[in-house]
Amino acid sequence: MHIWLLTHSEELKKANGTGAVVLETYAKHCTRLIWERTQPAIELVNLPLHNTYLIYPKSDQEQTVEQDLTCPQGQIENLIILDGTWQQARKMYNRSPYLHTFQKYEINGENSIFKRRKNQVEGGLCTAETAAHLLKVFGEQDAGERIYQAFLSFNEKLLNHSQ
Repeated sequence: MHIWLLTHSEELKKANGTGAVVLETYAKHCTRLIWERTQPAIELVNLPLHNTYLIYPKSDQEQTVEQDLTCPQGQIENLIILDGTWQQARKMYNRSPYLHTFQKYEINGENSIFKRRKNQVEGGLCTAETAAHLLKVFGEQDAGERIYQAFLSFNEKLLNHSQ
């Protein structure tokens, strides 16, 4: 399974961005692309729709993917994660019509332990927590646990430096 991090450019300026944790821990199976407002990410545009999921909350009109996976778990090959704050992710999604063509997967019932950022969506996970959760859900428990442990270490260092 390949994780595609579509990263807002502001994330690259932050020392507390957790996309870097995913990149370092899952390096062979993770690609970071920088989001451009006027240019679609060609690598994403070319991904097959039948086995690629965009991790983003569904609208009220959309079917809940978690309840009705149209792609058997073993066949999911690509996960697209919008790497940025929730405000940035919403902007990226709304300004990138090509992202609307992908099946969406919404994570429900999880709470973040990443306390570094404020004013985020309640129940929303940071990028590293999202990647770890998804890998575990889709059958790659070891990789998910490695990312989660690396995130815990990263989170602890951030908390210690802020005190």
